[in-house]
Amino acid sequence: MRLHMTNSGAITLIAPSHFKQFEILVDEQPSASLDRAIARVGQRADDEHIWVNPQVIRFLSGKAGDADWEAGFDAMVGFARKFNWVNEAGLIRAHIVRNERADSSSVEDFKAAMRMLAAGVSAITTGDVANPSGMVVSSLTAISAEPPLVGFFVHRDSSMLEPLKTHAKFVANILGHTHEGVATNFLKKPQGCSRFAEGQWGSGLDGLPILADALANVECHVIHTTTLGTHEMFVGKIRRTTTGASGSPMVNFNAGMRALVQ
Repeated sequence: MRLHMTNSGAITLIAPSHFKQFEILVDEQPSASLDRAIARVGQRADDEHIWVNPQVIRFLSGKAGDADWEAGFDAMVGFARKFNWVNEAGLIRAHIVRNERADSSSVEDFKAAMRMLAAGVSAITTGDVANPSGMVVSSLTAISAEPPLVGFFVHRDSSMLEPLKTHAKFVANILGHTHEGVATNFLKKPQGCSRFAEGQWGSGLDGLPILADALANVECHVIHTTTLGTHEMFVGKIRRTTTGASGSPMVNFNAGMRALVQ
């Protein structure tokens, strides 16, 4: 098995049932980022090895509790113990493999390509009508119908990051082509009531700001967050949805807001 410390901030486990080998694949990344990744799984042994908490492996494997997998994992740990690759705290030593194939496109090329991806526009809101916070995203995506989950991404420097973490709930208000004023305010006005000066705003579940004439409202509570690159992903479990009158959606394409002609 191979623990992969990516340069996007994600840590994954590859081939969790391959017990004859355990190593850590490390993408090229700043030393501070690598130190944070190591702290999430265990501790540094030396420049070429990391001590890994076996409970982290169990969690990332997705197979914890499976009798056959547990037997194989226990055998792997037992083998490592014979060679003093398990310390007194029960951490397992793994060799670092430097990933020489972690190439990525430039920021400019990435943005140019993503501008060609047409996407719906949503106003994400949290707080309440007296102290609202909001942002516009084109990253809202359906994740699962059973259970009903949606997700979106927030830049680490966004003024929306802390309100979302504090309230741990949100509404995704799906915008139509008539909501240009709402989108413009969300993009240009500071956080707070001035950002909500445009639009027919009311109160949803728990007092969350909700756009009455949105194409749809998706009211959620946050069940998962994770950092990926420069952004934090928020996953929400849907508590209630409301579908408004039919209309043309607002679409983000080539760095501009447009109406989708039906």
